[in-house]
Amino acid sequence: MEKLLRAGFAALGLPLDETALTRFETYYELLEERSKVMNLTAIHGETDVAQLHFLDSAALLTVESLAGKSVIDVGTGAGFPGLPLKIAQPDISLTLLDSLDKRVRFLGDVCAATGLADVTCLHARALAAVASYTEYCEASCAKSAPPLITVSRLSASASCV
Repeated sequence: MEKLLRAGFAALGLPLDETALTRFETYYELLEERSKVMNLTAIHGETDVAQLHFLDSAALLTVESLAGKSVIDVGTGAGFPGLPLKIAQPDISLTLLDSLDKRVRFLGDVCAATGLADVTCLHARALAAVASYTEYCEASCAKSAPPLITVSRLSASASCV
C-alpha cells in the first residue's frame, strides 16, 4: 500500500507525509476487517482500495482547494471521499453525513483509530440535514449519493462532486 500511495500522491502532485501514510494504512485495515461483517464497500484489496478509494478521493484536492474549509461529505458510506480528503488535508473541518447508523459508528471508529480530530460523524438523511448545515459548510462533496442539488444545498459556496 505504501508504494501505491506514494506513487499516486506524487502523480497527483500532492504531499504525503508519514502521519498521513499511517492513517491510510490504519483506515485500510479497519475497512477490510469490518467489510467482512457489514457491507461497507465492494472494493477490496490494497491496490483497488488505494487507487479507487484513497487516490480517487484525494484527487479532488487537485481541482478545489479545501485548506482550512468546513466540508460536508454527503452520503459518505464508508467515508469516501471525506476521510481520504481529511487525511490528505488535515486542516479541513469535516462532517461525514450518512443515513445508516452502523456506517456512522464505523466512521467514528476510524477517526478514533487514526487520531483524526475535527471530524463530525452525523447520522441523518441528506434532505433532513439541509436546513441545519447550509450555513455551516463551505464545500460539499459526494462520491455516490443523493442528487447534486441536495449536495449543493449543503454548501455555502463551492461543491465538489
